[in-house]
Amino acid sequence: MATVNPWTKFIGLLPGGIRSVGEVISISTATGTSIIELRNGIQIAARGTGVAVGLKAFIIDGQITGQAPSLPQYDVEV
Repeated sequence: MATVNPWTKFIGLLPGGIRSVGEVISISTATGTSIIELRNGIQIAARGTGVAVGLKAFIIDGQITGQAPSLPQYDVEV
């Protein structure tokens, strides 16, 4: 049944999944994975080898989707 609630329709347009950005630390072409260091210092293994070591990558649901721009990061406490 279709809904007429505008908020529910809006939420349905948003993409799902876990998204993050991190720096590629190493690449394993044998397994097709890369080790990514996230902004908080945690290292994860992600599927994909399309981004070179030392560059930033977009990760969606554990898969590298492309290269991210290398922009400065600022931490602000309020």
